[in-house]
Amino acid sequence: MIFNTAEVRCIFEVLKILEKGKSKYSMMFKETKFSHITLQNVLKELEKKKFIKREDLGHMNVNYEISEKGKKLLRKLEELREILR
Repeated sequence: MIFNTAEVRCIFEVLKILEKGKSKYSMMFKETKFSHITLQNVLKELEKKKFIKREDLGHMNVNYEISEKGKKLLRKLEELREILR
């Protein structure tokens, strides 16, 4: 199934977490249980493509937030997941 790749599952999980509100990396790491490398790569790509926003709060303190574009992506991923069931 298409959702079995770690990156796609991680994207889906990160967007679901951020849809509930802002989150820090450590909380997403605990909730998703993906490797640091996978989570870091996904966050970088999502930010680069403007699906999420990154807010630096100071030394090693960063909040992530979903953008409107990210909410649209999440809805599409949910639709695709439903179709593939």
